[in-house]
Amino acid sequence: MRLTGARVFDPLKGFNNRELSIWEGKIVSRCDGEGVDLSGCWVIPGLTDLHFHGCRGADFSDADAAGLQTMADYELSRGVTQICPAGMTLGEDQLTRICQNAAAHRAKNPGGAELVGLHLEGPFLCKAKKGAQNEAFLHDPDPAMLHRLQQAAQGMVKLVTLAAEQPGALEFIRSAQEDGITVSLGHTTADYDTACAAYEALASGGQSAQSTQEG
Repeated sequence: MRLTGARVFDPLKGFNNRELSIWEGKIVSRCDGEGVDLSGCWVIPGLTDLHFHGCRGADFSDADAAGLQTMADYELSRGVTQICPAGMTLGEDQLTRICQNAAAHRAKNPGGAELVGLHLEGPFLCKAKKGAQNEAFLHDPDPAMLHRLQQAAQGMVKLVTLAAEQPGALEFIRSAQEDGITVSLGHTTADYDTACAAYEALASGGQSAQSTQEG
């Protein structure tokens, strides 16, 4: 298939008018297949959404299979090809259901934007910067709890937000790495030295760090 007339994104040159050829699902230098005129359109790589809680009336924290499919379908329709939705600060029972729902969706692979992981925005946050999170479910960093949730998710937990000043934060960061999870600092009142210690333990700034300005 040949895509003509569009402005195509090039990582070195930015947007420019050029023909784009696709053969058997891959971008190739040129092919002689069917042509599609995309004049007036912009062509970019598929996007990855690392932090959203829901859309189209569906909420990831509801742990509902149909709702997750609605989210995946809508995101794909807007150019997002990979999603890593975020759960809210909730009790472990509901967080477990969220993780199980994500694992089941991944195993089924029902189409829409690809579910590449899930993001636990809570509950390991601080009270002063909880923002819209439910204070009743805030929890000190707990490596064992995170490990249980990762098992329920069958390895799908990829991000967890952490307030670095909470008790046991550095141990939590190191343990999360063993489970293949990136720790992102956010919803935090950590001072410079505390944040530096967390980064030295291989925490990440990440997009969740913006949450320090929201709460």
